[in-house]
Amino acid sequence: MSEEKEKKIVVSDLYKEIYTNFNVSSQVENMKKLDKRELYLLLTFALDKHSDEDPVVIHNFQPFKDEVMEIYDIQDDNETTNEVLLALIEETGDKYIETDDVVDSEGNKLREPYTKQEVREAKIDILNDEK
Repeated sequence: MSEEKEKKIVVSDLYKEIYTNFNVSSQVENMKKLDKRELYLLLTFALDKHSDEDPVVIHNFQPFKDEVMEIYDIQDDNETTNEVLLALIEETGDKYIETDDVVDSEGNKLREPYTKQEVREAKIDILNDEK
């Protein structure tokens, strides 16, 4: 097993919660609580995993349009001077920000985005919790 495969990018519980609910409800306020490193990592991960046609996903990206455009620039092989992005690229061991090794605080890979049915169930749970 190569050393790169053992590399894990551990993220906070807040990151995990935001990512898990990224296509369920607005995560903007929680996203503002992340440090820049986790915010860029989250945006990269969400761009890779979530549908850019989902209105909730679009809503969550909207306030971070500039950061998303910086990520797209890197993915288009453009240079960056953003220290946070450069550090993430180096940390993930690629010329891009690699999200395959992102794990939660317990070392578990993050789940795939909720399916349409799971989103529906999660929204029903949120409504029931508000009663």
